[in-house]
Amino acid sequence: MYYSQDKELNKLIEDEVISGARFAHGKKHAKLFLAGGGLLVFSRTPSDRRAFQNVKADLARLHRLQDQA
Repeated sequence: MYYSQDKELNKLIEDEVISGARFAHGKKHAKLFLAGGGLLVFSRTPSDRRAFQNVKADLARLHRLQDQA
């Protein structure tokens, strides 16, 4: 499935969906609802060269928060 134009970001989101997250399309942005209760909004067409690193860091932060709760 197509999640983002960025290949690395697409693979990262695909792995999260396989592990139980829910994906919602938008025109320019997409939402990823994590299985343990978290929300990540990201651009489907990132223009920032660090977009993948930023989304990866945000996901790690959300997973850490879920583990603490």
